[in-house]
Amino acid sequence: RRLPEAGVFLVGGAVRDLLLGRPTKDFDLMVANVDGERLAAALAPLGGVNLVGRDFGVLKFYAHGADAAVDIALPRTERAGGSGGYRDFAVHSDPHLRIEDDLSRRDFTVNAIAWSFADRVFIDPFDGQGDLSRRMLRAVGDPERRFSEDFSRMLRCIRFSCQLGFTIEEKTWAAVRRMAFHVQDTRDIQDEAVRVVPHEVIAKEMVKAFIADPVAALDLFEESGMLALLIPDLMLMHGCVQPKNHHSEGDVWAHTRLALSMLMAPAFRKMFRGEMPEPETIFAVLFHDVAKPRTAARKDETITYYGHPDRGAEIAEAASRRLRLASVEFADIDPERLGWLVKHHLLPNLLDLGSVRPATLVNYFLADPVRGRRLLHLSYADASASLRPDGKPDLKTLRRLMAVLGELKKKT
Repeated sequence: RRLPEAGVFLVGGAVRDLLLGRPTKDFDLMVANVDGERLAAALAPLGGVNLVGRDFGVLKFYAHGADAAVDIALPRTERAGGSGGYRDFAVHSDPHLRIEDDLSRRDFTVNAIAWSFADRVFIDPFDGQGDLSRRMLRAVGDPERRFSEDFSRMLRCIRFSCQLGFTIEEKTWAAVRRMAFHVQDTRDIQDEAVRVVPHEVIAKEMVKAFIADPVAALDLFEESGMLALLIPDLMLMHGCVQPKNHHSEGDVWAHTRLALSMLMAPAFRKMFRGEMPEPETIFAVLFHDVAKPRTAARKDETITYYGHPDRGAEIAEAASRRLRLASVEFADIDPERLGWLVKHHLLPNLLDLGSVRPATLVNYFLADPVRGRRLLHLSYADASASLRPDGKPDLKTLRRLMAVLGELKKKT
């Protein structure tokens, strides 16, 4: 009402999620036909206005009584700087830019839909609604151009696929596979090689993907070629054979993939009374057998992996630090604790409950309840994916351990 000439639009992921019936917390608005100064002045009596993104045509508005800020942007164009860096853009805001032109700079068609509050219609120049109905992720325009503008969009492609359960359109996926090596690119800034896609950005996208769907994330990162670049040790699990009397499910890769699937299975929630695995647990499962290929040996016609938990802990901790997994604030991934989990992943399923001291159980599982519970979750996934020749796992020891811990907890 204060700016009658303004055109107000809901844009981005909020439109996508509302069309899908998914909960959303991020509501991004676009206001056209009004310059930034007038917009800020009109909003000021209604709440707080943060002009941090003013140079890019973006304001943060904190309405009186609201719990969170709303991003309000002016229509804008972006021109990539050519490095593929996610912040290497020259941004030009233009209040009178057509909404369709603003949408054309976005990454995927499902994110390039706007809702006009005035006309009560969707503006969808790239058939994002059609892709939503097809449950397909497709780049806006030429996918190679989209990804060349910002290489982190390839990571977002995998993340969105995992979060939404969407397939990736053929040309878009082909472009990801051709260009995946760019996630390791560097550029010289003041005689220093600086990563084009910071590890912190990679970590955030990777963690979000694995939280949403661990198996799909593993498959997509591997098939794209990014896994071999980012965590090459994991690729050695392919073809690392295991004794069939303990692992009829297949090689170490097949076992790890199955273990990741067990984290999201209904049986997991039943075993742990509705609990869900933490992000750190998911990565502990990913790494728990990473050192088997490096320690595999044959002794008396038996395959052994002596020392693989200790070596795996070293690999997991080093990879966690290199990828800056701890920088993902919502994930609570600590490199040392991740290494500890991998180091002790066999313990719960090998305990002799008839002779183990209560103090030992307290030390491993109850003294630090967060760490202890994650170890139980990890061991459950490992044991559930270790199939006997009859195709069934052996969970008897783990079930008895949890019963003993329940009684012990009552006494401490």
